[in-house]
Amino acid sequence: MNSLQTTAQDKIRVLVVAGGDPTGDWMAQTIALDPDMISLGLVRDVAQTLDVVQKLSPDVILLDIGSGVLQEGDLINRLSAPISGVAVIAVAMMGEVDMVRRAMLYGAQGFLLKPFSEMELLSSVRQAYDLITRRRSELSQLPALPPGTPDKAVPRAELIAVFSPKGGVGCTTVAINLAVALKQISDQPVLLVDGDLRFGDIDTALNLAGTANLGTVLSALHELDKEALDRALVKHSSGVEVLIAPPYLEMADAIEVDQLKELLARLSARSDGYIVVDAWSALDDWVLALLDSCHYLVVVTTPQVTSLRDTHRFLDALRVLNYNEHKILLVVNDCYQRSNVKTKDLERILGHPIAQTIDYAPQQITASLNQGLTLIQEFGTSPAAQNIRQLAELITSEEELGEGRWRLEVNRLGDRREPATRRGLFSRGR
Repeated sequence: MNSLQTTAQDKIRVLVVAGGDPTGDWMAQTIALDPDMISLGLVRDVAQTLDVVQKLSPDVILLDIGSGVLQEGDLINRLSAPISGVAVIAVAMMGEVDMVRRAMLYGAQGFLLKPFSEMELLSSVRQAYDLITRRRSELSQLPALPPGTPDKAVPRAELIAVFSPKGGVGCTTVAINLAVALKQISDQPVLLVDGDLRFGDIDTALNLAGTANLGTVLSALHELDKEALDRALVKHSSGVEVLIAPPYLEMADAIEVDQLKELLARLSARSDGYIVVDAWSALDDWVLALLDSCHYLVVVTTPQVTSLRDTHRFLDALRVLNYNEHKILLVVNDCYQRSNVKTKDLERILGHPIAQTIDYAPQQITASLNQGLTLIQEFGTSPAAQNIRQLAELITSEEELGEGRWRLEVNRLGDRREPATRRGLFSRGR
C-alpha cells in the first residue's frame, strides 16, 4: 500500500482547461494513459478554474487559449505565480500566436501550437513539471539575509553564447576566434567553454590536451575549490583558458542541466572578463538555460537557404517568447563560400539587424585550424580576422551595444519583416 501511495505521489498531476474544444478531451485522455501522470480531468468553464485548482492542486495546467482565459483578467498570472507552484502551458492554434505572446507575458511557462502529437504533448508536460520542480526547490532553499547585510561586489564575467540552429555554419570557428579577439582587445581573463557535450572538438582545433574536461569537472564539482577548478582549465598560447568537452559520449549522458548552470555560475564568479560558450545546434534544456543566462547571444548563420530558413524560425520563436532582442548579435558567416546576397536583403528576410558579416577566407581558416592556432593569431590582417575583431569590439563597447542603438535598428526593420512560419519549437518557462 505504501509503495503504491509513493508512486502516486511521484506522478505528474495535470489539469486541462479547454472550454468546448474537443482537443481538450484528447489531451485529458492522453494524460490519463501515461503511467507517469495523473489526469485531474477537464474544466469547461474558465470561471471555475481557480476553485478547481485549489481543490485538486495540479502540477501542470494545459490552458487552451480558445477557452477565453485571456478575457479573465489576471487569471494566468495568478495561476503561474511562483507561490502557486503550478506550471501553465498555453495551448493555441497557429493563427493565435499574438495570444500566445500575451499568455507568456502574463506568466505561462510554455506553449503548444495545434496540431501537435502525443509525444509533443507529453514532452511539454514533463519539461514544464521539471521547471516547476526546480522552482519549488529554489524557493524552499532561498536563504534569508540578516538585516542590514550590505551587498558585496563580486567579480562576474560576462557570458557570451555562440549558437546556431543549423549545424556546420562555423560556430566553433567564430567562438574560438571571438574568445581570442576579446582577450587581445580587453586584456581581461577570457574562458572558452566547449558546450557541445557530445561532439565538441575545440581541443582538436586548438591542438590542446588535458586530463580534465567538462565531464570530470562536473562529476566532482562540489569537491572542487577555486584552485582545483583553475587547474582543470587548459591555457592556450593566446592566453585564453579553455574547458574542453567530455571525450566520451557516456560522460555527456550523465551530465545534468543544473550541474552545468552551477558550473557556469562558479566560473563567472572567478573573475571579471568574458566566458565564451560554443553551444551545439539543439534546443535542449542545456542550450535553453544557456540562452536565458547569457549576456549576449551570438547567432551564426550563412546565406544558404536552409541555414536562413532555420535561423528565421529560431529568431521567430524567440520573438514569440519575448526574448530580449537587444542581446542578440546576428553574424553572417561567408568564410567558406562567397555570397552575393546583400546585407539589407538578409536583414529583411530574418527580421533582425546583422551585427557582423565574416568575409570569405577558407584557406586561412583551414590553415589556422590545422596548426592548432587561430585565425586572429595566424592571419590577423585578413578581412575575416578583422571582421571577428569588430564583433569583439562591439561586445566590449557599452556605447555601441546600448539598447537605444539596437532599438533603432530593430525598429528600422519592423515594417519590412516577412510573415514567419511559427511552430512550437520548444516549451519552456520565461
